[in-house]
Amino acid sequence: MRFLHLSDLHFGRSLCEYSLLEDQRHWCRQLLAHLDGIQYDAVLIAGDLYDRAVPSAGAVELCDWFLAELAGKRSIPVLCIAGNHDSPQRLSFASSLYRAAGLYMAAIPERKLARVTLEDQWGPVDFFLLPYLTPGDGRTLFPQEEIHTFQDAYAALLRENREEIAAAPRRVLLAHGFFSRGADREAPGLLSSDSEVSVGGSDLVDAALFDPFHYCALGHLHRGQTAGTPRLRYCGSPLKYSVSEAGQEKSVLSVKLDRTGEVAVEPVVFPPLRDLRTIRGTMEELLAPTAGEFASADYIQITVLTQGTEMGAAQKLRNVYPNYLQIHYQNPAAQALELEGRERLVRLSLTESYLAFYHQVTGQELSASGKAVLEALDRQMEQEREEENG
Repeated sequence: MRFLHLSDLHFGRSLCEYSLLEDQRHWCRQLLAHLDGIQYDAVLIAGDLYDRAVPSAGAVELCDWFLAELAGKRSIPVLCIAGNHDSPQRLSFASSLYRAAGLYMAAIPERKLARVTLEDQWGPVDFFLLPYLTPGDGRTLFPQEEIHTFQDAYAALLRENREEIAAAPRRVLLAHGFFSRGADREAPGLLSSDSEVSVGGSDLVDAALFDPFHYCALGHLHRGQTAGTPRLRYCGSPLKYSVSEAGQEKSVLSVKLDRTGEVAVEPVVFPPLRDLRTIRGTMEELLAPTAGEFASADYIQITVLTQGTEMGAAQKLRNVYPNYLQIHYQNPAAQALELEGRERLVRLSLTESYLAFYHQVTGQELSASGKAVLEALDRQMEQEREEENG
């Protein structure tokens, strides 16, 4: 079985003052053309169809057209879940009618996971649809259990559905949230961007809960990545939705599931209508290559290297980069001094750092006894480092 894994479409998104509806429609057309050339058994959308719980009229029109092209015109089963940006009640409207057209929408968390069974030449494949789940949802579904965290809510729901999941010969999960395997949860490998908000990791869930599944189509993180194993995948957002995503290559995932449940995953890249980039240089460097012609219609964040104020910079740059997002000014000399100061600070010992801090705060020198305590701590820490290094 072959299916396409999408997520975080965010229809109706804006980038600074620019609406991205035209860019999103361009991306949709490319994806539809891809589907016309390659046979897929299903399209999976792992949450955040919309950017807001109350989407604009343009966003609703675009989403309606896109889903109708998939499930209606092309008769491809489409499996969707709600993300944290979606309104579950709005997405669930007429969901029973959608199913008749091949659009399976799971928007409101339920005690029993929504299940869609599709067939290929080797038999059934069961898709379990798990919309965005909060601790509040968990307490509503399982009032008899102590649920305080996202981890508690997901663990309770997976326990409730354990037997049905285990009985399915080939199992695929759609879920939306922050997921990472236990040993990796403190590692820097879970990469997010300014487009997602997490408060101190409070919504991080151990992806080991998803071990029974052969593939997990995940949504929420805008950078394509795994959640601990190659079977647990974030495909990322289709377009760059914040400046922090400027260096990323966006894609969707083409997934093949064989008769034993093994998966092969390939990214499919669609060039954007306008890229999002960051550039830096002096005004002369930024303007010189074009002699007044548009250098790029991309979305650009610009850093101008200058010693002072640049009169009329915004208009000059607008004439060359019509879709610039922001202009920042940076003094190279001041930046060099700041970096030099940071490097000197890193080289200071504990005693030297604290003595400087103490003098800055109090305006006095630390007593001799205080210095002795700091020096003893310095020696102890150095000894411990030497012991750790063998």
